[in-house]
Amino acid sequence: MNEKKGGKSISKKKMAIIISLSVLAIIIVTVLFGYQYFKSKIYVAPSDEKVINTEENKYKEVEGITNVLLIGSDGRTLDELSRSDSIMIATLDNNNKEVRLTSIQRDTLVNVPEYGEQKINAAFALGGADLLMETISDTFKIKLDKYVIVNFWGFESIIDAIGGIEIDIKDYEIENVNEYIGDSTETKSEPITKPGLQKLNGAQALSYSRIRSVGNGSYERSERQSRVLNEVAKNLVKINPLKYPGIADKLSEHVKTNIEPLMALNYGYTIYKFPELKFEQLQIPQVELSSEENGYKDKGWVILIDKEQNAKVLNDFIFENKLPNAEDYDLIARDNIFATYRSDEKRYNSLYGIKPEEYLDTGKVVNDKDIQKTNTVDKAAEAETAKKEEARKIAEAEAIRKEEARKAEEAAARKAAEDAAAKKAAEDAAAKKAAQDAAAAKKAAEDAAAAAAAAAAAVKPQ
Repeated sequence: MNEKKGGKSISKKKMAIIISLSVLAIIIVTVLFGYQYFKSKIYVAPSDEKVINTEENKYKEVEGITNVLLIGSDGRTLDELSRSDSIMIATLDNNNKEVRLTSIQRDTLVNVPEYGEQKINAAFALGGADLLMETISDTFKIKLDKYVIVNFWGFESIIDAIGGIEIDIKDYEIENVNEYIGDSTETKSEPITKPGLQKLNGAQALSYSRIRSVGNGSYERSERQSRVLNEVAKNLVKINPLKYPGIADKLSEHVKTNIEPLMALNYGYTIYKFPELKFEQLQIPQVELSSEENGYKDKGWVILIDKEQNAKVLNDFIFENKLPNAEDYDLIARDNIFATYRSDEKRYNSLYGIKPEEYLDTGKVVNDKDIQKTNTVDKAAEAETAKKEEARKIAEAEAIRKEEARKAEEAAARKAAEDAAAKKAAEDAAAKKAAQDAAAAKKAAEDAAAAAAAAAAAVKPQ
């Protein structure tokens, strides 16, 4: 970057802000690699778009508040309509000079227009970014018309291109990371064998970002994804600029947006003009205003929410720059909403989330068919757990085998090097000895010749 601000070049800190917060994929490509490249590779123009006058392409600050929907797709290609793996709203607030990021839990139960009650991530699979924006707008009373889709299947290649990222792996995350490697990534990779801060390659980092069954469930999963994005952003500003074109080429295959390129540049410029970094994060739904349930008859685990209160929290955060306060929540209203849902037998089946003996303790009647259904679910879960444990043991054994093989190779290499050095030393010693013997023989011959000459001279007649 050669642009100046007040006589100073753009700092790495400012560039990191632009990369990670002003729609990561767009800003990397447009600001670092140029308008024309972005225009031809990533931008999806509306059918009625007017031709842009390139003479008017000048940076300018974006006024007010701008919201962009960030969609992480778990499809293998951008054109494949799969369920969205992550859903975030990036808010560019030029009024308060800060950027805000809202993560929406993908299992949130909402009403999808024309499809009824669904998990919110199903909206993307059913109708793409437009239907997902409409669903979020209807549920949380917020207008969305800009989106960026990032295909996570290709995201691992970006991480590999920047040399990996450092992540602090918790001991309870190891098994789940290894389970996803190769299953939900493009390539196979070495399993992770120990906890702690360590460098992850693309496949490992992508697997890490998809963990959801440990810790605080979906909420901690969103934190992992944000952590991965932040580490990618920090590493991007450290790499050699000569690598930018290669990274841009990889990124362009996995990003799609309806944001006009010049506007994307303006987003980056607006953030650059902020006097200091102000960055806030929010998760929707709020833990206190939601409940994870395994009681939906045909959708498995879902997150029930108090829509009105969560919508207020979201709008206060985005438009009023107000962080939530749990003391303001109406917990009685929340409980009434959840009770209404749980009493609807057409949707909710409590047997899906409770063991037979626990159900009997409530005093309610449960028939053999219900018990058999629940036991079948339990046995399936046990079988799945056993399968995961076996896979973990196999991965661990394979890792140990490879480590032992590596050590054996290193020992063999050291032995070969030592033998070669000893052989060379012996050869050098023999060559030196031969040279010394040859020199001694030559000296002896010369001495003998001189003695013979002297003797001959002594007996020569006068």
